[in-house]
Amino acid sequence: MIGASSVALVSILAATSISAESTAVANELVAYGMSLAEFDDIRMSESDADFVGNEALWDEALLFEYSLATSYAEDQTVTSLGYHPYIICNYAPDKTGNKRTQMISEAFQNTSGIDETQFFFEGIGEFNNAERSCGVVRAFNDTIPKVYASNPDAETWMKTNPLNPSMKMIDGTVATVQARMDGDTEIGMISIDKNDNWYIQRSTLQFSNVLCPGVRTQIISGEDISQAAKAFVTEDGGRTVRDASYYYDKVNNGGNDDYTQRMKLWSDAVAFVVNLTDPNGRNPCLDTVIGKTFTFEVSSFIGEGGSGVLEVYSSVSEEEGYVIAEASNMTKGDVDQCVWYTLYAIALQPWVCSVEPKARPQTLCPDLTSDLSQCPPPIPSPTPSQPSSGRVVRVSLTN
Repeated sequence: MIGASSVALVSILAATSISAESTAVANELVAYGMSLAEFDDIRMSESDADFVGNEALWDEALLFEYSLATSYAEDQTVTSLGYHPYIICNYAPDKTGNKRTQMISEAFQNTSGIDETQFFFEGIGEFNNAERSCGVVRAFNDTIPKVYASNPDAETWMKTNPLNPSMKMIDGTVATVQARMDGDTEIGMISIDKNDNWYIQRSTLQFSNVLCPGVRTQIISGEDISQAAKAFVTEDGGRTVRDASYYYDKVNNGGNDDYTQRMKLWSDAVAFVVNLTDPNGRNPCLDTVIGKTFTFEVSSFIGEGGSGVLEVYSSVSEEEGYVIAEASNMTKGDVDQCVWYTLYAIALQPWVCSVEPKARPQTLCPDLTSDLSQCPPPIPSPTPSQPSSGRVVRVSLTN
C-alpha cells in the first residue's frame, strides 16, 4: 500500500516536465524501495551527507528518478535516460546468494512485454549476507513496474531503488575534491631520466567511474562511451544535466526551503554553469574547462561481469588549467564550480553506477607545464669541484 507521503509527492513533480502518467507509474513503486538507512548498510556513499537522514527527501528523490526513467519510453538508444540503473535486493529468508540471484533473474525473464535488450543484471556483486542479497540492474523505461506486476509475490521479497547521483558517489568523494580545491596536494622535484633532467612529479584529480551492467554489451567501443559521456556533460548549455537533476528541481521548483545544504551545493553548481551560456551558446566552463582540458576515456580494465571504467581527468596541470580559464575571464572560484558540476554530471549519467575520486600521477616540467617536450633547459650537472661521492638529490615540497 502506498503511503500518504508518497501520494503527496505527485504535487511536487507537477511543475516539472515529467508527465503525469510517468508520475503515476512511479508512485505505485515508491513503496517497494529501501529506506536511506537500509541503503547505507549496503554501500558507503554520499547519500547520508546529501540527505542528512531525511527519509522524506529520500522518497522524493526515488520518485523523481523513477519518473525520469519512465519519461523516455520513445528513446531506446543506448545512451537514453530511459535506461536507468537500480539497486535491487532479494530479502527472501533462508536462501543462498545464488538462489536469490536466480529468483531475481527469473522474475525479469518471466515478465511479458520486455526482452533481453531492456534489462541487464549481472548478479549480486553489491552485497550479500543472511538477510539480503543485492546487485545492480540496468533497466529500460517501465521494466521495473512490469516485473512487479507480472510477479505479485515479488513485493514480499524484492526491494528496488533507482540509483541517484549521491548513491553512486563513494563516501568521502566531496571531502576529497574539496581538499584538492583547498590546495592539499604535494609537489616533489625528482630526476627521472639518465640525462639528469628534472621534473615535477605529483598527482591530479581523477574520477574513476564504474560502468553499469550491459553498457559494454550495448556500446562495444570505449571511444563511443567516452564521447557519449563527455557529450552528456557538455551538451545544450548544461540544460541536459539541469533537467535530469532532482536537486536542482528541489531547490528551484520545490516551493520551499526543505532541502539540505549539500543539495544546494549541487543545484548551485548546475545553475552556475547553465547561466554561463551566452546568447550564442558559448559557455567557458563547458567549452573551455571541460571541453579543452578534461579527458574522458574508458580504461582497458574490465571488471566483474564485463563492466568497464570511465576515467575522467585533466590532461593539463592545475596551473595551466587556471591560466586557460582566466583567458575566458573565469576565476578560481568559477573553475571550482565547474569541477563540482562535472562531478555531479558524471554521477547523473545513466550508464555510470559508481564514482570514486582518485589521485592520478602526473609528470610536469619544473615550470608546472605539462608538455615535457617543451620543458626549460635541464639543470646543469655538478661541476668537477663539487663532491662526487654520491648523487646530488634536491627535493622541494610545497602545498
